[in-house]
Amino acid sequence: MTTHVANDWTHNVDEPEGRKLFEALADDRWDFRTVDGISRSTGLSEERVRDLLRKYRALVRRSLVLDRQGRELYTLASRRPRLQEILSTIRAIISKTPSTA
Repeated sequence: MTTHVANDWTHNVDEPEGRKLFEALADDRWDFRTVDGISRSTGLSEERVRDLLRKYRALVRRSLVLDRQGRELYTLASRRPRLQEILSTIRAIISKTPSTA
């Protein structure tokens, strides 16, 4: 699969801390990462990770659902949503929809 250069972090991120962030997000062991997880794997502070996520928001995608501890989840914008993510999002939307009964 070819990634469009506009969404390809390898062509758009030159700073060392930014590259650490994207290497953590690109790690195939996880579909999504928390700020805490990125911080631990990169050695960057959680505040710095949040700053970089904001700076490169066009290259990052935030999940519509939170993890089990209520934390936000992030992945590369270039990653296509997988079936499990789509189903989790639908489940979260349905569970938050007020009942009409």
